[in-house]
Amino acid sequence: MIMLAALLILAGAVGQEMPAPSTDDISVLGTKLRKLQLDLNVDAGRMTACRAKVSSGDRFIDDAACESARVCVANRSSARTGLMNCINDGVVAAVARDRAKEESRNAEN
Repeated sequence: MIMLAALLILAGAVGQEMPAPSTDDISVLGTKLRKLQLDLNVDAGRMTACRAKVSSGDRFIDDAACESARVCVANRSSARTGLMNCINDGVVAAVARDRAKEESRNAEN
């Protein structure tokens, strides 16, 4: 079993088919991701466990990072930099989807 510790760093967020986040949103997300450290257990190319060794301070982001890590490991993004970028992209996309849902709910009210 391979133990990977990934320090996620986000200098900026680039989304391709997502609404552009505001500068404040990027700054807050980047600050949270800089704190986050994940412990990943990977066995034979499959992630068997993920936990926040150091939390971002936001449970949604921690959970989104572990879910993104599962997808990234399954897609063989195993080089450290590639894995970190893949996880960061997944978190940014999850936050954008969550924000879009919230805006949609607010528009209905």
